[in-house]
Amino acid sequence: MKTTGIIRRLDDLGRLVIPKEIRKQYRLTEGDSIEFFIENERIVLQKYDSLSPKENDLLDICEAMKEVYHTPIYFIQNEIVGYKQKPAKGILNKCCVYRETSFMNEKIFEIDKQGVNGKFLPLVIEGYWQGSFIIVENSNMKTTDMKIAEAFIHFLSRKYHI
Repeated sequence: MKTTGIIRRLDDLGRLVIPKEIRKQYRLTEGDSIEFFIENERIVLQKYDSLSPKENDLLDICEAMKEVYHTPIYFIQNEIVGYKQKPAKGILNKCCVYRETSFMNEKIFEIDKQGVNGKFLPLVIEGYWQGSFIIVENSNMKTTDMKIAEAFIHFLSRKYHI
């Protein structure tokens, strides 16, 4: 376990402030849910991820969409779901969007040699960003294809509504 050297006191209501550096590093924002675990007599805090149990579904969705559109499709949160490679910093910093957003000449993974063009299609549940689908542009994709993908992701937002 890595020590931070930061010590905080509980207030009289039992509240604890998570230091800004830690919130920034782990992308914790106001309204995020925190899960508590007890492990070897230690209290462990972890950002609650409502999509974790659905990770296999997300991978299946990406594979199915990839077959239909003949282009790479990924799902990204703090990492690209289902991949061991680290996402490129640029893509990680830009993926947290609340509406369809285009990107140009961005690397998906740190190991990529060149950038690609594409779109982020966010999955927003109860007003909170849960992740984004990354669709790499393909010259064969039509505007209607993208509209169908958008409609599908809106459907997912409703299906996974907690």
